[in-house]
Amino acid sequence: MNLDSLRTAADLSATKPHGTRLKYMGGCKCMLCRAANSRYETERAVARKNGDWNGIVDARAARRHILKLSKAGVGYKSVADAASVAHTVVAEIRAGRKLCIRQRTERSILAVTKTAYAGGALIDADPTWKQINTLLDEGFTKSELARRLGSKTPAIQFSHFEVTAMTAARVDRFYRAIMLGGDVPVMKAA
Repeated sequence: MNLDSLRTAADLSATKPHGTRLKYMGGCKCMLCRAANSRYETERAVARKNGDWNGIVDARAARRHILKLSKAGVGYKSVADAASVAHTVVAEIRAGRKLCIRQRTERSILAVTKTAYAGGALIDADPTWKQINTLLDEGFTKSELARRLGSKTPAIQFSHFEVTAMTAARVDRFYRAIMLGGDVPVMKAA
């Protein structure tokens, strides 16, 4: 990165209104700008005292976690969405091009679990089939289940090995409604 291409605080603050911290950092020392800077510093001091330090940390732990989630079928976009971090930031961390990140970003990424997969991700079908078999034992037919789950055909047509996360969620919602009571959803055709 060329440091000569970075704009100065004075340039960045030129169009900012008085009463903002950036205007203060750009050189304005009017009462409104001093108050904005004081407010910012006070809020940061309280946050630091409460353990909310948001300094720069090494991105290796976040990268390892993203790669581990990837092996579990969770893509980087799903990680980014679950962590409320920009897709490009997570992609750069994953690729090893972003070596340092803010601590809050690291915490958000590390908090993402393997349950954050996208609807199209393939996951183990065993739990889904256990729920279907329980529903069959309760007296549902396969064609009735297919209809209730939103299938266009009167048959359950998914693998015994892998199902999409969306299908698993659909079966789980219906299963919980039947087994735990409550409103029974009728799914729209996929």
